[in-house]
Amino acid sequence: MEKQTKEENPQNSQLQDNQQENLQITQPNPEENQPLPHNQPQNPQMIQPQITNPNNTELNSHPQTEVPQNNINAEQHEVNPPIINEPPQEMQNNMIQMDNMNQMNMPEAAMTQQQINEQYMLQYQQQINQMVNNQEMPMNNYMLNYPQIPGQLTPDQLNYQRQMESNENKNIYDYFTNMKLYGIAFQNGNSPRLAISSLEKRIDNKIEILDLIDNDLKKVCEQKIGYPSTKVLWGPNKIKSSLLASSSDFVQIYEYNEEKRALNLQAKLTNLKSKYCGALTSFDWNVVNDSILGTASIDNTCTIWDLNKQSIKTQLIAHDKEVLDIQFGYEENIFISGGADGSVRLFDLRMLDHSTIIYETKGVINKIAWNLQTPNLIAALSLEKNIIYIFDSRMNINVSMDELNLHKEPVTGCVWAPDNPSQLCSVSEDCSVIISNIGNEQNNNVSYTAPCPINNVDWCKSFTEWIGITFNDRVQLLRK
Repeated sequence: MEKQTKEENPQNSQLQDNQQENLQITQPNPEENQPLPHNQPQNPQMIQPQITNPNNTELNSHPQTEVPQNNINAEQHEVNPPIINEPPQEMQNNMIQMDNMNQMNMPEAAMTQQQINEQYMLQYQQQINQMVNNQEMPMNNYMLNYPQIPGQLTPDQLNYQRQMESNENKNIYDYFTNMKLYGIAFQNGNSPRLAISSLEKRIDNKIEILDLIDNDLKKVCEQKIGYPSTKVLWGPNKIKSSLLASSSDFVQIYEYNEEKRALNLQAKLTNLKSKYCGALTSFDWNVVNDSILGTASIDNTCTIWDLNKQSIKTQLIAHDKEVLDIQFGYEENIFISGGADGSVRLFDLRMLDHSTIIYETKGVINKIAWNLQTPNLIAALSLEKNIIYIFDSRMNINVSMDELNLHKEPVTGCVWAPDNPSQLCSVSEDCSVIISNIGNEQNNNVSYTAPCPINNVDWCKSFTEWIGITFNDRVQLLRK
């Protein structure tokens, strides 16, 4: 491949009215850690962004050590939020008292373990509320970690367990709305909660939050978003699992208030002052450092955001044509992107003066899926094709390890299993959902046929028996 070198033009500027700031991008120190080996160097153009910061709202309620903006190799410092490691002493006394009541054969001894758990959680909640009212502890601290005792379940887990026990044979849940649906994402929490987004060619689109309630999939929250969302995604870990991001012409980050069942806007990531501010096709949350988020755009760029400061870390021209997908990998500084030029490229945030083309084909790469359990395996979809390309990032760029021809019509989405490194779930316009075993010669595939062509798919990480799909105005929750 020919090298493509483009000049950098860094500039320095100062904050203006606490609303705009310009960041200087500098070359990394040669003495810093070296990136992964690159066998196909490319030279993406660095862009000096102009940044708007419309909101000063902090995404994290706990203080964060500030990271220097003028050095890509700046060391990341994390300040762990306070966590309640054990219940208050008064609650421990209540637990001992309940155990003594059981041993004394009092009426409470006849209670089931589930009833004991529920009674304990009720008492715990009452004690916490009293402590909050007395200003003995912040409201959000106790939510970080429920007290753990043998057999103890959180309220969400108890509710989910009761529903599954009362309806063990139900394998499909349906939900209908009044708009065409596209985006879908499971929350990383204590129940298979879903976020879905509409795809209508107008400016009254919406996001809906769905929960399993009374053995049915029901809407508990709705948020209007204007332009259609190209992707929705919950925070990558349980501490930030209440955060929900959505991309369209910019990224909006909400916090879901479970008590009020409402989405509250926390941040709006825009770059309207730069000439590189095209509509966003996709984004991804860094699974190692949840303060980093990356976006892909139709203006050929990828932008990396610092969520703690709500500012741009770096922006670069990543492809020769539109960038259609982006995903972070198993390391904090590594991400890949797929574009309309038919290539999948790998980037290292420690050295952005070049990239590596790890796969290339004719056509348009519109979706990529990185297997984080087997970090060298990547799946890619090509627009309007029924083929799933499986390749190893260490191999020659023109060689795919496997090409799966499982569908009769174009493949619209795929996702790796969170609990099995060899399983891949794909959906297609032929209405089929197929779970394939990569590398298994017997090809023991599991399939399901939906009533209509399927638009998107996600696999629940917390409850791996559930897969969610969207099609037309309908969501289906499928038990594997």
